[in-house]
Amino acid sequence: MSEKITKLSTILLWALMGLTVIFALLFYVGGVVPGTEGTRYEEPRVTNSFIVFAYILLTVTILVLLFFAVRNYIMDPKGLKAVFIALGVGAVLMGIAALLADNTVLNLPHYKGSDNVPRTLFWTDIGLYVAYFLLAGAFLTIIYSVVSKYFKK
Repeated sequence: MSEKITKLSTILLWALMGLTVIFALLFYVGGVVPGTEGTRYEEPRVTNSFIVFAYILLTVTILVLLFFAVRNYIMDPKGLKAVFIALGVGAVLMGIAALLADNTVLNLPHYKGSDNVPRTLFWTDIGLYVAYFLLAGAFLTIIYSVVSKYFKK
């Protein structure tokens, strides 16, 4: 059974990677929305489709993650301690990010959209700060794992 799951997941991952590459190519060479060509605000034609595809990938990822997480915790309830620690660390990171976030409306002369509002800017800042914290944590972990090898016998 495990071999079938591995084979199926490999095929699925390659198919999704292929779709992503196709969307990326269309994004860059698929033309622009009429009326935006030649301006600073050129918008590729497939922007909305690309965003919908990204949401679909995110939804599938979250569903698969939740399914396997629940399955693993049913099989091994001792792992719940690590989950609560991770949730706590995530809550602390979001709290720190919320303290650092700014909701000042941006001065965008030619922008007429509805996203330049304090609430959207606040949540975007929180997301960016959390991403920065996680990136810094990843780099520090990599550096620690490389340096710690030299001090172990």
